[in-house]
Amino acid sequence: MKRFETLDQIIDSGFCIGCGLCKALAPDAAIEMRMNTDGHLRPVPTRAIDQSEEQAILDLCPGINVTGPFSTDAAPGFDAVWGECRRVAKGYATDRDLRFAASSGGIMTAINIHLLNTRQVEFVLQAIPDPENPYGSIPAICRTKEDLMKANGSRYASAATLSTILDVLDLGEPFAVSLKPCDVAGIRNLQRRDARARDLVRFTQAMFCGTVPSVSALEGFYARRDMDFQKDRPTSFRWRGNGCPGPTIATMPDGRILEATYNELWDDNPWTTQFRCKLCPDAIGLQADIAVGDNWFEGVPKGEGEGWNALTAHTQIGLEVLNSCEAADEIKLIDSDIEHLNNVQPHHVKMREEMKSRLSACNDSGLAAPNFSELNLDRCSDRLSPDAQEKVRKGTAARIDQISRS
Repeated sequence: MKRFETLDQIIDSGFCIGCGLCKALAPDAAIEMRMNTDGHLRPVPTRAIDQSEEQAILDLCPGINVTGPFSTDAAPGFDAVWGECRRVAKGYATDRDLRFAASSGGIMTAINIHLLNTRQVEFVLQAIPDPENPYGSIPAICRTKEDLMKANGSRYASAATLSTILDVLDLGEPFAVSLKPCDVAGIRNLQRRDARARDLVRFTQAMFCGTVPSVSALEGFYARRDMDFQKDRPTSFRWRGNGCPGPTIATMPDGRILEATYNELWDDNPWTTQFRCKLCPDAIGLQADIAVGDNWFEGVPKGEGEGWNALTAHTQIGLEVLNSCEAADEIKLIDSDIEHLNNVQPHHVKMREEMKSRLSACNDSGLAAPNFSELNLDRCSDRLSPDAQEKVRKGTAARIDQISRS
């Protein structure tokens, strides 16, 4: 079985997720995160990578290293798909302004505010809008409720959120991370090697991730309005929020407001996503203390409504923070169960069930094998029939062949 040997191989094989951890791990290479022609951030070393730095990348890159919670001594009550769920609920932030502004129920932001208010952490590391790129996001330290409120709402473009992680650790202050599941995987990888990360990262929160689409797919949004995606740049762009799911809003330099419904943006545009997102063994935050997502029946919004989140506390600290936030009346929760998660996140259940077959196709195609372990992929795959497994494998093989020809 082939293994990854270089950073270039990770990128060329499509396993890069654009998180920027390699930039932090290889300072001597002066890596720059640049947007590629497909509309995704990718690392570009401007100097040769030292062998020890490249080995650190190979060991810690979350694109090729994901360790789940399903160890051999895992509790027998773990769900095959969702792992350990100490509490499953649906709910929303009690702050009505926050709930409205957020992409769904505002639970993630409410929990982050609670962590700051109770001084459990000094700041939260998360993605915020890039002031120089209306479609982009950058990593930022949020120390106040005001910081967090400016950052709330879904942001779908690539964000190198781990590119500054060593600088963040250098601050020597306890903090929380509120990021995508793959970013949390990078944090967990770093914690296994760096004592500072184990000590200072006090809490992790992830959203159920629906992949990272290419911003180039916004061409259709502008074309339907007789505008050019490349030339007609907005001063600000909000993917969703201010309602649930809320409209997509582009504010143009002349003051015009371009608005689209969630369904137009996602159903009428030819979205492309990173190849690695199709091979994500954990898009549901299995490694996070708390994981949060949309609460739409069958995974699709039925028009606009008041925002709700589905969520699960995976760890004891996650359970304690969730219960504390609820007791402070900062969130309203209604206890739920695994069946509810399956109903509102069916696409994630499907992805977990198909992952072993997708990875098998990669191996058959001669791609290097990622180090995905303790993720219960065998048990998830067993929920599919042999015919269904083979159909998935063939579909992934065809996708790999198409990519190799392009």
